[in-house]
Amino acid sequence: MTNLTKKLTFIGLGLIPVILIGVAKASDHADTPDIAANPGSDLTDVYIFPSPTNPDNVVLAMNVHPLIGPGQGPAASFDPNILYQFKIDTNGDGFEDKVIQAKFTGTGTSQTVQIAGPISPSSPGTTSRFETPNFTKGRINTTFFPTPGMNVFCGAREDSFFFDLDQFFKIFPDRATPLTGTPVSDPNTPKDTGWRAPGAAVDFLSAGQYNVLSIVIELPRKSLL
Repeated sequence: MTNLTKKLTFIGLGLIPVILIGVAKASDHADTPDIAANPGSDLTDVYIFPSPTNPDNVVLAMNVHPLIGPGQGPAASFDPNILYQFKIDTNGDGFEDKVIQAKFTGTGTSQTVQIAGPISPSSPGTTSRFETPNFTKGRINTTFFPTPGMNVFCGAREDSFFFDLDQFFKIFPDRATPLTGTPVSDPNTPKDTGWRAPGAAVDFLSAGQYNVLSIVIELPRKSLL
């Protein structure tokens, strides 16, 4: 992982303004009413890590559409009006040198997806266009292979973000919940001083069995350089 991150810097994604992934430490789950009303545009987390099965490969993962309830994952689908992108800076200048894009067609269990890239973008920066996609299409919740050496899964998965939401609201009682949009307690209530002791934290997302939609791409790391 260390050698990889010295060479690759994620500088942004197609859903939101540019983020320095090496610096950003937060996660976003329905943080505003507008985002909660458009879950397909709600980017929760992005990950990059070495493949657990092939040392020459790297895995990129993007999670969107948080707070999918138990049993609702198979019916959830990506927003076909959004271009989902991994933007990759290989020389540290703050502009993407490669992009990998996912574009969805249709909705529901028959939704299909096309992958473009990794490719040098024809329109770098804040204006993006869908590049020429790879020939092979995929289907939601099914692994497919757009190009030799690349495998892709797009669909519902357990939310991998750990957050003790109940304790957060005890520390910041005037904050709104992502589910109701209303404060959970009187803002004048005395605040707790910190997080629970190690091992005592409760993962709100896991306890509630909440899921996300994930775009997971494994490919040779050399293809990103």
